[in-house]
Amino acid sequence: MRAGELVDDRFALEAQVGAGGMGTVWRALDRATGEAVALKFLRDPVGGNAARFAQEARILAAIEHRHVVRYLGHGLAPTREPYLAMEWLEGEDLAARLSRGGLTLEDSLSLVERAAFALGAAHARGIVHRDVKPSNLFLVGGEVTRVKLLDFGIARQPGALATLTQTGAILGTPGYLAPEQAQGEREVGPQADVFALGAVLFECVTGSAAFRGMQVMALLAKLLLEEPPRLIEVCADVPRELSELCHRMLAKDPGARPAHGAAVAEALARIPRGAALRAAPRHDAARAPIGTTERRLVSILAIAPPQDEPAGQDDATAPVAGASWKIVRDAVQPLGATVDVLADGTMLVVLAGAGDATDQAARAARCALRVHAGLPRAGMALVTGRGDTTERQQVGEIVERAATLLGRMRAHGSASGPVMVLDEVTRALLDTRFEVTESGELSVLVRERMLGEHPRLLLGRPSPFVGRDREMQRLLGFLEDAFEDRRAVAATVTAPAGMGKSRLRLELMGRLSDRVPNLAIVIGRGDSLGAKGGLGLLGSGLRGALGLEAGERPSAQQEKILSAVKRYVAGDAAERVAEFLGELVGAPFPDEKSPRLRAARHNAQLMAEQVESACLEFMRAVTRRGPLLWVLEDLHWGDPASVKLCDVALRELEDEPFGVLAFARPELHEIFPRLWAERHAQEVRLGPLSKRAADAMVSAALRDPAAARQVAALVERAEGNAFFIEELIRAAVDGRSDTLPETVLGMVEARLSALPLEARRLLRAASVFGDRFCKRETNSTRKNNIEQFQALRGYARPGRRSAGGDGGRCVRAIGGARAVLVADHRGRGFGTRCAWGRSYGGAEPDVGSFHRAPLRLQKAGPPSQVRRTRPSLVASAGVQAARGRGTAGL
Repeated sequence: MRAGELVDDRFALEAQVGAGGMGTVWRALDRATGEAVALKFLRDPVGGNAARFAQEARILAAIEHRHVVRYLGHGLAPTREPYLAMEWLEGEDLAARLSRGGLTLEDSLSLVERAAFALGAAHARGIVHRDVKPSNLFLVGGEVTRVKLLDFGIARQPGALATLTQTGAILGTPGYLAPEQAQGEREVGPQADVFALGAVLFECVTGSAAFRGMQVMALLAKLLLEEPPRLIEVCADVPRELSELCHRMLAKDPGARPAHGAAVAEALARIPRGAALRAAPRHDAARAPIGTTERRLVSILAIAPPQDEPAGQDDATAPVAGASWKIVRDAVQPLGATVDVLADGTMLVVLAGAGDATDQAARAARCALRVHAGLPRAGMALVTGRGDTTERQQVGEIVERAATLLGRMRAHGSASGPVMVLDEVTRALLDTRFEVTESGELSVLVRERMLGEHPRLLLGRPSPFVGRDREMQRLLGFLEDAFEDRRAVAATVTAPAGMGKSRLRLELMGRLSDRVPNLAIVIGRGDSLGAKGGLGLLGSGLRGALGLEAGERPSAQQEKILSAVKRYVAGDAAERVAEFLGELVGAPFPDEKSPRLRAARHNAQLMAEQVESACLEFMRAVTRRGPLLWVLEDLHWGDPASVKLCDVALRELEDEPFGVLAFARPELHEIFPRLWAERHAQEVRLGPLSKRAADAMVSAALRDPAAARQVAALVERAEGNAFFIEELIRAAVDGRSDTLPETVLGMVEARLSALPLEARRLLRAASVFGDRFCKRETNSTRKNNIEQFQALRGYARPGRRSAGGDGGRCVRAIGGARAVLVADHRGRGFGTRCAWGRSYGGAEPDVGSFHRAPLRLQKAGPPSQVRRTRPSLVASAGVQAARGRGTAGL
């Protein structure tokens, strides 16, 4: 093509004005009308390209609307390249306009209403645009009232060939795709365009995209998992009706959105303009009270498509992707996770916070291991972070990290194929039973062992065992005396998560093995997923003691069981005991030559009796050779059948050197009241580490004398929790000593979850006052809280007297309460704190010391901009509070 050439004896080419991968755009003169026109040429008319280009021409010809670019004709150029002629437009597209900032509220309404009318005209003809975005909205002459809808290149109309697009292909622009498009759905309706127009409306009003991400996968995930903030949460001067309309347009469920473009235009037309718009009711009073929402721990497993599975599938290959999705769903649903599939083939497994942070990390790691077993050729990234618990689940930062980690995994490669990589937070939360290796800068999850055989490493060295000598000596003496006197005993060690139960167990097992000859130790572990299963706890211990490996041939497992039993049980009884132990450990023997086994398999009561008898006979035989100690880890997740059988064993073997030693969290006594009370069981409760022990632990890790100054602050913040101390040490070494690590926040979250709902809300609201607060302070954030205030006394420590003048006694807030506040509530809470301080003649809050960590700016920008912006924002918060706005909605 050259300037001056004539196309179809009508269009005289003047100049090429654009070029892309698919073709070129020329300015030309329409000799029939004398008007300038735009000619769009398809450079490579092969495969489905020509059919799609022809479909765009037909669609554009079918729509006549003043806000849709006008169709003039189409055909073939002399070079046999298809062309499409449209009216020539002078001006700029909306993307260029928004690059200079958002529009006024009036202009936003005018533009989006006209775009909605244009879409309505297409929808009335059964046409779905599928790529509504700012660059496809052209402002003729730069005027929003003269907007034109462009580019119907991927639009769909009734009767269009399904083969023109692929299932799983990304059609549209990430950031403006409807969730159904983000999942790769082929058949989408007008509501997809409504969603995209809602994203455009949001960006026009706020000057910021509703969905943002550094990578395509992260953007697609946010479209599925996140709700953007409501307009009024970003711009306080937005009318309630407009905010609610935008919220409905951006609904995840297509059925919850306006049905088509015309419905949006009609809704926008009802919103007043001019002076009436400025006087319309605002939404400030309906903001959620401070403390009613919180951030919680969320784990996300991002699964890349298997290497032999195409990312985009047509009808022939779609079953492959469906099979992968089913494998993932079946693997993770028992663990309480949800699965979403993105248009690029990536699958996202989401586990929202429930219970202790270490438990959630373990569940997430098990999800990864289960998926890997079913899809060994799929690479995975497992990350953990915090999202809020409002009606929208904010997980954007977590998804971004997952996408980045997947990219690093692909770039790194692996000789053994795809791997399961972990972020730092997840790795720190996993205990030593999960085997993790280092591959370059990546942490790779390998497998889960029965129990951790080694202590956790701290800065590359085993963490020192300190502060538990008294408990150690008590347990050693108790068990050694019992073994020497040949009597059965039981003991429990209870403590909250992170207090050092597992480390005490490791040290105790080592010392007992050195001091007690012929000691046999069997270690079982409770499972949070199988707490109600029959004899699962004892079965897990026996599997480990017998050396049974997952994936072994049944015959190999049976040989191991029979060989172990014959070492202790003589004669024909050995085969009987081995057969029923096989039932207990999940390695069943064949019953063709065993009438007793065959009969038991047809009678549940008989089977239970035979398994119990075989287990007791085997245990008694072992005790005749030497002492036997059953160690039960995580007994709070133990099954009732195992607990009952241990009680029977303590009774039946009362004159044998037999012991049961259980480790559990304090809720053990709620789950199993009067546990082994008739056996005179001893209980050791692990309290917080003493200050001296904590000092020793920190000093051993921070060997640099210059770091000694951090010891006192670290010990105070850790409150005697060994896990907290380790994580705070890591944070200090990394230069993050002024913020609580995500691992610690996850553990604090579990403590907070034990409080009543209103007490948790009160604590989060009161946390804006710092580490200490009093009744009068909490009354400024939440009303009618006396009962909840009293409930907090059991979770807080006495503090200094209040400066508020009421003589009330203060309590120290749980350290993580402030961190679980959502960002909007932190900013509003700070404004309230400013107002409260002035009302009682107090000093302004120390922003540097208090809000350095928790204050997060939604649109932070570069660090230099944050530093410049923070003082003005803080000052503004104080002014708003002084005007009475700081307490709005409290």
